[in-house]
Order: sequence, then structure tokens, then C-alpha cells
Amino acid sequence: MPRYHVCDRQLPLRDAGLLELASDDLGACELLEELAGEGSESENGRVWTLRFEEYGPFLRLVNHLQRWIKDDQAAAVRCRITYADEEEGAGEADPPPSSAGEPSDGWVPIAFLFAGVGNDRIADVILNRRFTSFMQPIVRPGGQAVGYEFLLRPLPEQPPFRPADLFAAARESGLHSYLDREARDSAIRLAASHLPQGVKKFVNFLPSSIYSPSSCLERTFRTIRERGLDPQDFVFEVVETERLDDARHLSDIFDVYRAQGIRLAMDDVGEKFATLDVMDRLQPDYVKIDRRWVNGCHADPDKQRHIEEALDRASRFHGVVLAEGVENERDWRYLAEAGVPLLQGYLFGRPSPVPLPVRVGAV
Repeated sequence: MPRYHVCDRQLPLRDAGLLELASDDLGACELLEELAGEGSESENGRVWTLRFEEYGPFLRLVNHLQRWIKDDQAAAVRCRITYADEEEGAGEADPPPSSAGEPSDGWVPIAFLFAGVGNDRIADVILNRRFTSFMQPIVRPGGQAVGYEFLLRPLPEQPPFRPADLFAAARESGLHSYLDREARDSAIRLAASHLPQGVKKFVNFLPSSIYSPSSCLERTFRTIRERGLDPQDFVFEVVETERLDDARHLSDIFDVYRAQGIRLAMDDVGEKFATLDVMDRLQPDYVKIDRRWVNGCHADPDKQRHIEEALDRASRFHGVVLAEGVENERDWRYLAEAGVPLLQGYLFGRPSPVPLPVRVGAV
């Protein structure tokens, strides 16, 4: 049955749907006629519609509106996003309730879609791929690089941003589904250009952006195939800012990835949502210990106990432990002696646009 998009920061916008725009403001109507074509009269006033089968046209219209509409005009414009049917794993099909508890008609202020960080419009950042990926080495205790993690960064000529702020703003409008996919594709394109087969490629992803694992991840898998890369070289990381309490949804995502030969990692284990108990439930292929437990671990018995517990519990499901944030040689030596098989941090190399030689022992 048709359903309306809910204005909830945890719910991602989908790839296909119907966008409706309505307004009674004369100036806003003129702009909508220019950007969205001819409207039609309805019980909701004058309405403009855009049916989209992929998110490019939707984002372009949102981006143009956000750029050109005045604040007083935006206050007079409403939008509604309708999905034709319920996709597997996408949530409940019932209409969202209104504040009075009755089913809502789906209309919300257009400002809901106008996410931004500073002067940057999120829709514009995604559409024009105003970002790239940097690579940070992942090494064995002896310092040999076995893989790289891909980290989102602004393009050199673009204003700086913090990736966490960019994704937080995108979540507020449901645009994180589009941003996360473009970020994954950016990492895959860079991997194809710079890393040979056999080198592990660690790529972050947001579980909340994947409303239907099989359909949402197909483009990612297709990009890997088209670039001639081996799926078994990829490790996709659940980012630490995401709640991990929907075990069934996460398990479905893990299953879809693993069916393609891709491995999974839990990032920043021991911090916020990524607890050891969650690790036990999900049983990822790689377990990344948060830097909070790594920094100064050579002289801290509490941190050492946490690392030893992570090693013990991961060994029960054959998970590979990776220590993040290694920045001095004394921590490196302790972690090597404790049996941590993989390490990452400034001691071995900072994120860079191309893979650089590992700098063992240089902070």
C-alpha cells in the first residue's frame, strides 16, 4: 500500500517515490513553476509533482529550491513524499500518526529537506560529490601493511568539513541514505585506482541508511564488479555513531554482504553503542577496539583487561581484533605482546589521498 515518508531522523529517504510540493504564496508558486514545471490545482492548493526512480532528479530539485527560495517563501511551501509500496526490511507500512494520534496526510514543511553544514547544502555536496576518500594503513604488529581504511574528506578546493557533522546534518533530512552510498562508491573508485588485489579495503557504512539490504546495497556490489575488484578484499565497517539495537536488521545486512563474499567489521568496540555484548551478538569478522582503550594501554591495567577480554570474546567466533589509535611505540609493543593481530594509527601513517609507505615508529 502507498505510504508517506516520516520526518524522523532515523528513517532514510528511498531511491524512488513521488515528491509533491504545495504552496499558496505567489512568489513561491512562481519559483516552483520555474523549477518543477507546471502545477495543478488540488484540495491542497496548487501542487507540483516529481516522480523519481532514482535519487538524482529528486536531489537536484531539492538543491535548486534550497538555493533559490527565500525564507518567507520556504515557510509557505509544504512537501509530501509517497512511496508506492513497502519494500522488504523498510519498516512499518502504516501512515505516520499526527500529533493528535490520527493518521497524518504526510504534508510537512519543505525546510525538512533543507539540510546543511555551514554554508554547504547537503544535497549539493552529494550531487556534485564534493568529497573524496583518504586512506590510512592497517598493519600487522611487525609493521607490514595489509589493508587501508577509507575515510571521507573534503576535496582540496572545497571548504573543510567534519565527516561526523556532514552525516549528522544529512540524517536530519533523511539524506544520509544518499550520502552514505556516494561515500561508499567514492571509496571503491579510489581503491580501484590505488590498491592491488589482495590488499584489504575497509569502508564505513551506516546501517540506518540501508532500509532494504538487498536493493540498497546492489549499486555498491555493482560498482565493485564494474571496477574489476574482488569482493573478498572488502571489509565494511559499522560506524560507531549508529545505534546497534536492531539486531534483526543488522543481521540481514550482514547476511547480504557476506553472500557477496564481503567481510564485516564493528568499529570502535567498547565505545557508546558498540559494546562487547553487541559484538557477541553480531559476531563480525573484524573487531576494532576504540582508541579510548588503546591510548596509554601499556601502563593502564584497566585498559589491558578490556583489550584482553575483547581478544578472548572475539576468539570464540574467530573474529580478528584490530586496535585503533596507536600513536606511540610503548602501546605498540604492549599490543603486539598481547597478541593483537592488526593495528592502525598515526604511528604507522596518517590518512592520505594515496597509499604511503608505513612509518613504523614515527609519531
